[in-house]
Amino acid sequence: MSQLYIPMDTETGGRDPKKTDLLTVYMGVMDENFQLVDEIELKVKPDGGRLPNVEQEALNVNKIDIAKHLADPETITYSEAKVKIVTMLKKHLKKNGRYSNLVPMGHNVTFDFGYLQEYILPKEEWEKILHYRYVDTMPIVNFFKDCGWFPRELGNLGSVVDYLGVPRRNAHSAKDDTLMCVDSYKAMLAIMASKKEGAGNSQQQDLIALLEAE
Repeated sequence: MSQLYIPMDTETGGRDPKKTDLLTVYMGVMDENFQLVDEIELKVKPDGGRLPNVEQEALNVNKIDIAKHLADPETITYSEAKVKIVTMLKKHLKKNGRYSNLVPMGHNVTFDFGYLQEYILPKEEWEKILHYRYVDTMPIVNFFKDCGWFPRELGNLGSVVDYLGVPRRNAHSAKDDTLMCVDSYKAMLAIMASKKEGAGNSQQQDLIALLEAE
């Protein structure tokens, strides 16, 4: 069963999904070589005509104009978004027993899980479609910082992108943030691959020698 990555990002009205609403969603489907095979990009709003709860600080960051967002005919309700997202995911879903081939991916992706599970796909349904394992570039960056490989001042995704020298896209756009996350992950995989090559191909090579190799 081939694994597929589901890179994702959201833009939201705040930092707490219990108090503020989800505004945009991007999800891709990528093969094991990180080639994009499907994607969905949505502007979303609450069901029933309720105005979204937002904090101005968040809007200052993501540059979303709520009036324009709600007036846009492409903005759909959470219920409508759920149908579109589930349809896309199930098109690619395969299971080995209870394990899904769809592996979520993102930068600080558990933040996005909170909003997506609160407003789009409840946790019980989420776990029936997506693998319990996920790829999060934030703790990987933190690990490299702890190892002394990355500078301590690296923080948000933009700083990681600049340090790794991958293409800069439009920060705080859900799709562009997602693609920068994928590019960063690929760059970090390349770092580890170069370490492995430098350590030689011996199967007896231990992890310490692998990491110390130059």
